[in-house]
Amino acid sequence: MAIEAKLLNRILNILIIFILVLVGFFVYSALVDRPARLREFARVEIPRDIPEMRTAAQSEEEALHIVVRVLNGCGVSGVAYKLREYLLTQGFDVVETTNAEHFNYEKTIIYLHRNDFQVAKLVSDRLRMANNPFLDNRTPEYPCDVTIVIGKDYQMLPPFANE
Repeated sequence: MAIEAKLLNRILNILIIFILVLVGFFVYSALVDRPARLREFARVEIPRDIPEMRTAAQSEEEALHIVVRVLNGCGVSGVAYKLREYLLTQGFDVVETTNAEHFNYEKTIIYLHRNDFQVAKLVSDRLRMANNPFLDNRTPEYPCDVTIVIGKDYQMLPPFANE
């Protein structure tokens, strides 16, 4: 038993010495090397003529600033989310994705909430559908520019055309 206690004591002493050496190394590297690292970072300058990294399509998408609300009016699960993802890639700002008041919409409808038919044309062009929006001017301070109600003809829309 005395031999086991001596062996255990020796192992613990070696472990303590190893930990102290390791801590000492970290303290040394943090204190001694720090001024050199600070000097290296202080000398770095950012060039003023950084080239534009966006493509023309990305710049156009960022410039749309059209706020859209998507409603599922056909009752098929996931169509509003999938159309939302497509609209986001097209540069639209989608603020809401939810179900419509019922699922009996035969055709997809675009409701225009402000008197700007260029917005409706752009949305209908991106969705590859006829430009025949309904003007909904009930509330002039509506939180979006366009509401899209997805009808049972959703397979004609671009994100569903390949299915």
